Amino acid sequence: MKRSLPLLLILALVLGACVPQVVRPQAPQVELLQFNLISLDPFSGRGEFDLRLRLTNPNGFSLPLLDSTLTAELGGTAFRLTLPALEIPAGASREAQTRLVVPLVEGTRVLAGLLAGQSTRFRLLGELRAQLGPAVVPIGPLTLLDREVRVQFAFQLPRIRLLEIRLDGLAIRLVLEVENPNPVGFTLEGPLRLLIGGRGVAETAFNMRLSPNERRPNEVRLGLSGFPGAGGLSVELGLRAYIPGILERLVAQVLQGILR
Repeated sequence: MKRSLPLLLILALVLGACVPQVVRPQAPQVELLQFNLISLDPFSGRGEFDLRLRLTNPNGFSLPLLDSTLTAELGGTAFRLTLPALEIPAGASREAQTRLVVPLVEGTRVLAGLLAGQSTRFRLLGELRAQLGPAVVPIGPLTLLDREVRVQFAFQLPRIRLLEIRLDGLAIRLVLEVENPNPVGFTLEGPLRLLIGGRGVAETAFNMRLSPNERRPNEVRLGLSGFPGAGGLSVELGLRAYIPGILERLVAQVLQGILR
């Protein structure tokens, strides 16, 4: 029995050398190439950002990455982000595109700062998954990215056209076409006054929800409450574009029209 022990040890070493060893790869280097606002819609309850990343493989072998769910930390608030699968050759770089969804409930403060043009800290953390042979090898957890981001956003006034003004019994019917040229939705609200000859003859509270880049008509009925003056007809809008806690912009316009 004692004589067979050395033979067993030698056999175990030989067999162990034949078993493939899983190499734990180094993490790829990650650069943020693009961070753009796609849309912010308070009526669907979320903002969406387009991210373009460059990943560089520092290993001497190809690195096939699987879909990985990471934590995207924006202004200290954590959200989920999926990095799509891609294979990076040894020593090479590949670009990946993904989308960050920020729920308005959790992201109100962050979204308000980004729309105001503030620099915001962005961190990408978590664990990547690589397919090496038959094995799925975790890389991490680690911090893949840590830098400041800003969003280029300049609010454009909604375009409002007066399509129709008609008498409708003892009321006046207005049809307005409202176009939102922004990637940000909002509620358009405030007083609407009808003047004839410079004198106010009717007033109502205007309220309209506009999704990002939406254009549609809106009908308003006003009951007459004053005597008209001599002269033309105009509609005064003292509105604001509003998202609670995120956005507030004044929208004051005067529209000219003809009563039919």
